[in-house]
Amino acid sequence: MAQVVLTFFVAYGIVVGGAISGGLGAFLTDKPPLLSMFQLATQLKIFGIVGALGGTFDSFLQIEKILMGNFSPVIKQMVMIVVAFWGAHIGTICVHWLVQVRS
Repeated sequence: MAQVVLTFFVAYGIVVGGAISGGLGAFLTDKPPLLSMFQLATQLKIFGIVGALGGTFDSFLQIEKILMGNFSPVIKQMVMIVVAFWGAHIGTICVHWLVQVRS
């Protein structure tokens, strides 16, 4: 259970932290920081997922074990993928809510 919570918050932190840092960089370069944060949050979602999982190859190696009839690691890895997705997605929603860019 601790690994699930950690995975969620790593994905969340990558998206939120990257968007905030990117917004600061946009401010320093005279670009609109809120718009940059909005765009970065969407773009960083996939990196949040991959970063939280520790790389994608481990996930695919665990899924290969299904051919050997060992379902436990596969289910565990699928749960981690879903949790990482939700962490990155909720991070994106929070940044979008924070900046409230009108499109």
